[in-house]
Amino acid sequence: MGSMRRLVLLVCLMVVAAGCGSEGSATSTSSATTAVETTADVATTSTVAAAEPQALTFWHYWDGNNGEVVVELIDRYVSENPGVTIEPVFLGYGDLLPRLLTTGGSGDGPDFAIADLVWMPKLAESGTLVALDGFVEAAGIDLDDFYSELLEIDRYQDQLYGLPVRSKNLQLFYNKALFEAAGLDPEAPPTDWASLQESAAACGDPAAGVTGVELYTEPGEGLTWQFQVYLWQAGGEFLSEDLSAAAFNTSEGEAALQYWVDLIEGGESSAAPWGQFGQGAACMVMDGSWMVGIWSADPPFDFGTAAMPFPVDGEMATNMGGEQGFIMATDPARQQAAFDFLAWFTSTETQIEWDQRTGFMPVRASVAADPDYLSYIEANEPRYLPFVENQQFARSRPAVTLYPEISDAFSRELERALLGEATVAEALAAAETAVNDILAAG
Repeated sequence: MGSMRRLVLLVCLMVVAAGCGSEGSATSTSSATTAVETTADVATTSTVAAAEPQALTFWHYWDGNNGEVVVELIDRYVSENPGVTIEPVFLGYGDLLPRLLTTGGSGDGPDFAIADLVWMPKLAESGTLVALDGFVEAAGIDLDDFYSELLEIDRYQDQLYGLPVRSKNLQLFYNKALFEAAGLDPEAPPTDWASLQESAAACGDPAAGVTGVELYTEPGEGLTWQFQVYLWQAGGEFLSEDLSAAAFNTSEGEAALQYWVDLIEGGESSAAPWGQFGQGAACMVMDGSWMVGIWSADPPFDFGTAAMPFPVDGEMATNMGGEQGFIMATDPARQQAAFDFLAWFTSTETQIEWDQRTGFMPVRASVAADPDYLSYIEANEPRYLPFVENQQFARSRPAVTLYPEISDAFSRELERALLGEATVAEALAAAETAVNDILAAG
């Protein structure tokens, strides 16, 4: 019996020496449990009994398969971490942000939540989120493993307020049947802007109602989000580095917009409503990784995917969407417990399973390079590979609270050029004025 007491004492000393005595530390809970479980069951019982139970609430808008998977993962985490309970609460996409902004700090909100990455600047500015820098450092999380662009959207006043939990990006889709009918090799999609235009000209048949390459030409975030890809590929920027002014009215911006206008005026594209490709009425389109999952089980036609073509003198780039996870300002113990789950959920191991089961793209380089993950993609749906491989080139939209207003104003001016109502130079100049006015007023 004396040897057992000495053993328990030794374990306790090991825990304290490792810095595990601080309340709520993610590292302490993990280290203490591991050390105790490998020594004596009696020590495990005493350690767990000493922990303060934490009942957490998690808000999200993931439905369908995504919602089912996240609930399963939460249940597993809870089963493996006695003393912690997590209640997932589904809110509609349009309801989540307003609820977060009105309940944050009131005690009626969640302990942690996810949100569209474009909401993060507004949420961070609200003062209801907790900066994660100290938690990240204490847990020893390697931020360099996350794609840097995904972290930029989470930074506000030099502090980190979120971690990426899901991502997606845009690449090229093409209709293999239309390619073959046009005499194009369905296994050799275009790789640059010139070959994209050539393939669109060869494959499109306006008389038969078939567009060569579909562009998003309707005003709104869809147009802005898609055009930014071409802008970045041409070497341009959307806003200045300090996010204080428009930066797209440049030679690079002109080249990108002129390319779109040329495609429309040359008959390779059109200013038709969005959705032609899915109806089999367009040979190619730039669309999101989620469409692979939507079409995979019952494809409307034989389609392929490829890296989005870019100028020979430009650079690979794409736009990203997705969600960030964050914790709310509650009491310290609940904040720590919420962060512990977030750290687990964003770990490489959990993210591999999350991405495999949902079709989301990696937020970590270690996931994208994992041999087992890549083998899984190759065996189950290789059309995801261009999205996985090029997630490293995905960029985030500017981290400004007024982004929705900026995007709307920008798209309205670009539409004028696409409809032939303004020249490229006129549209970019008008968009620059509109965006700068919004930024100055904000």
